[in-house]
Amino acid sequence: MKTTFRLMGVADWITLLNGLLGTFSIACLILAFDDFSSIDAESERYIWMAMFFIILSVFGDLIDGPIARTYSKRRHLGSYLDLMSDSISFGVAPALLVFGLFGQWGESTPLWTISIIILCSWVVICTMLRLARFQHESELDNRWFHGLASPASAVLILSLSGLVYLQPEVFIIDSLSSDSGFGNHSPLDWMMLPGMAIAGMLMISDRRLPKFSKGMGMNLSLILLISMFIATLIPIIGLDSNGAITASFVLLAFSLTLIIIHVLFGPKICDSMFNNSESEV
Repeated sequence: MKTTFRLMGVADWITLLNGLLGTFSIACLILAFDDFSSIDAESERYIWMAMFFIILSVFGDLIDGPIARTYSKRRHLGSYLDLMSDSISFGVAPALLVFGLFGQWGESTPLWTISIIILCSWVVICTMLRLARFQHESELDNRWFHGLASPASAVLILSLSGLVYLQPEVFIIDSLSSDSGFGNHSPLDWMMLPGMAIAGMLMISDRRLPKFSKGMGMNLSLILLISMFIATLIPIIGLDSNGAITASFVLLAFSLTLIIIHVLFGPKICDSMFNNSESEV
């Protein structure tokens, strides 16, 4: 045991904490969906707590790299811990969240439930593949990621889930009946199907997306996380007025917009970074 701890650096402890945060998120989901019955106020709070723990894990993943570089101690266990921790926090936990919120086991048609199960499994598989590729390419001198990073994918899934879940409380879509889609799903639940499929495809794609370790990119990442923190804290602390719910909705929409912009314009940013580095040489 003593030898194992000697192999760990400061950043490794943060990585371990990230894995525990993902575990706490799953525990909250178990409490929220203990019998997959209708969601009451207590269950809803556990759902938002699960999202909050995942966002905390994203923040930990954001800072453990700079901490590892600042404290130059060699991370013997770091890369292995990252793979396991990120698989829990950014793969399994978001997938279970989506299944619990939108699967409606026993209350919707089998086609809908099976579709959700398949796409949740797809996200978990793509997260593992994304992390394995990242580890494979870690020794290469790339200035960018290939594919959407797993923390960004988790933010995409969480923000979209929150928006779809809050939509009936923020505005009503008169053109769609409440029983549209499969079973008794609300009108926009269907958006989770392409959302999960796209999140998985982006993670295993060859699309170049920039690494943000400092500067404007890091600042935008922090702004995104702060928005997600506030959006999830509002329902956790019990603010259920129309203004508070609308604020959460707007913050989630802002976070999702930042992720979409990152995906759409990431290759151009990578080209700009590469051209600037060449001109300096």
